[in-house]
Amino acid sequence: MSSERGGGTGRDQPSGASGAGARPPDPVRPERIAAVSRALGHELLEAVALAADSLAEDLAERLGMVAWEREDQIGTAQRRLLALRERRFHRYGGEPALVRELREQPLEALELAWRALRRGRRVHVESEPDACPGVSRILQEMADLLGEALLSVSPPGVLDHEHASWQQIGVRQRLERVALIQRDADHELAAYVLARACLRRTGFDPRVVHRVIVVGPSERLERNLRRLWVGTQMGPVDDEHAFAGPVDEPRSHQFLVDDAAWQARDRVTTICPGGRLRRANAPGLAFLAPALFRVRIPDDQLPTDEPPLHGPILVIYPVGNDPTAETRAERLLQHFAPRGHGHLRFGSKPRDLTLRRSDRQVHGALLVERLPPGLPEPRP
Repeated sequence: MSSERGGGTGRDQPSGASGAGARPPDPVRPERIAAVSRALGHELLEAVALAADSLAEDLAERLGMVAWEREDQIGTAQRRLLALRERRFHRYGGEPALVRELREQPLEALELAWRALRRGRRVHVESEPDACPGVSRILQEMADLLGEALLSVSPPGVLDHEHASWQQIGVRQRLERVALIQRDADHELAAYVLARACLRRTGFDPRVVHRVIVVGPSERLERNLRRLWVGTQMGPVDDEHAFAGPVDEPRSHQFLVDDAAWQARDRVTTICPGGRLRRANAPGLAFLAPALFRVRIPDDQLPTDEPPLHGPILVIYPVGNDPTAETRAERLLQHFAPRGHGHLRFGSKPRDLTLRRSDRQVHGALLVERLPPGLPEPRP
């Protein structure tokens, strides 16, 4: 079977017509779609690069993303497209695909739509209301080159269209994750990763971590988290030293309600109370001081009827250090993170553990040079 990186006789290369009466190539033949989209990979990357400034402005305005996160979001999209450009596919075809750009997961539709084209599928792209319009503009530029028979794009917010019945392949909605600190975990590394996971986008990232289960003593983790919770800098979106930006009033109100509800609960220890911050260089904007709680639960019970968790709130669940602690920790993990919710584990990977697509195992050293702005540096 030939691949799409082959020469002029490869399956996915545009086939010419020679001789009298030769049949013209079918423009929607899967191999033809794959070849044409592969040939336009450079134009797609160039279109994203040229739109980078406008994309960054839109991410700041719509989602309150600060400078480092805007760069990270756009850079991730570019790296995925670059990796896709070099990827080889050996099978082509499939039902026409419908890709939806989600407001809270910007730019993810770019790679997904182009991957479907590279696999020889026709694609239509739609966008949720108030999603990043830059994605529609970029893909419309590519549709003008490919032709609407291969790629079509709805205006932002239009979800009722002639292609609405096509097979929807994403974007897959991301869900909250739950963290587990194993006995052998580095608590300083865990604290920094948890700060990024919980405080990014001021706690309203779709893959936020609100709960962390700790096997063994939790005091060192709590000391590291407290320092980060107090020292992380919140600021306006144009502040290059800010880790996270402002939130709108409804989100600010919901966070304060949840924070008060957690503080009022029995068996809850408040390590860092949440609150609202004021910045002299950003009057009128709402910034949030993150909240940190510890919850002690009986060994034979699972937490129920807990208050909601919106925004920068992290709850620590110590399970002790006795021989049954790991079993209780796994039980809690499955309780808090049912199917579809990711697991974020710290420590070396257990031999009998199979990680799912949404799971991540963190083990190694803290790399100071890779820390985003706005987080306090580790102590010597």
